[in-house]
Amino acid sequence: MKNEIKKIQDLIEQSKSILITSHENPDGDALGSTLSLGLGLHKIGKEITLYNKDGVPEMLEFLPHSENIVKSLNSVSGPFDIAFAVDCTATSRAGVEFEEYAKSENCKNVVIIDHHQTTGSDANIHLLDEGASSTGILIYAILKALDIELDKDIAENIYTTIVSDTGSFSYSNTNSDTLRIAAELVDIGVEPSKISQAIYENEPLRKLELYKLAIPTLEITEDETIASIYVDKKMFNETDTTRQDTEGLVNIPRSIKGVYVAMLFRQEGQESDPEWKVSLRSKGRVNVAKIAEGFGGGGHARAAGCSLKGSIQEVKSRVISSVKEALA
Repeated sequence: MKNEIKKIQDLIEQSKSILITSHENPDGDALGSTLSLGLGLHKIGKEITLYNKDGVPEMLEFLPHSENIVKSLNSVSGPFDIAFAVDCTATSRAGVEFEEYAKSENCKNVVIIDHHQTTGSDANIHLLDEGASSTGILIYAILKALDIELDKDIAENIYTTIVSDTGSFSYSNTNSDTLRIAAELVDIGVEPSKISQAIYENEPLRKLELYKLAIPTLEITEDETIASIYVDKKMFNETDTTRQDTEGLVNIPRSIKGVYVAMLFRQEGQESDPEWKVSLRSKGRVNVAKIAEGFGGGGHARAAGCSLKGSIQEVKSRVISSVKEALA
């Protein structure tokens, strides 16, 4: 990892204009990493553009400088010396617009930064470390390598990446490095209660209305080791919600005693040609990244995703069968 960080450091020092993005339907790690990297590089005189195709979810609008993230590349002034895709295993995870933009003359160099174990990207540099509890931890390492002083705004964004991807320090990816970095960020001025309240105690009512419709779809296999839940277009329409409002819903089946693998199926695409985004979560016995890869997706051992077309019954049957094979 040190070699990749040194390559990124050298590239940044030689560059002036930088584009930073993250995966579509962004979470706390994606946006916190985008913002902390952007704020840090701005401090050393770089021209920074922050982009995400889906913008900023309501629950993450508290992040410092989140209002500077743009939703379209049509208005940005390239070309860029570097295009960073953070919390992404490939440029495609940031959406079609960015993927095409990254392949054009508008981007001289493309850098992937992620803490997931899979990649299918042709970026110039890949910084991948599955041992990092969040992508924000890797951003922290880059900023330290560049001798950039972390201020409160940067610290709050990095801390949010950690809280989001460790489940408030409850997941197995919480290690001693994670806690040491979190403590440093608190010393800088982060208020843990403020971040936790913003993430976990600030839900819009419509999201709970969506949960109310989704919970009756909860199903558990006969041996009670696999649980699933789904959200379809009708539920979205009835509650005036979007896919961003499904954030955290997979934790309901995941929380059930005895369940090893939990799944959320979210309907996308047209009603006539249904496509389902599948989020998989594991408590450790099963590597769900391998399952997702079998369906053209990816992720890491305990959290992964993929997309499949078909009816909800067909898609569930295919994925559950694959999970059963892994459990066996």
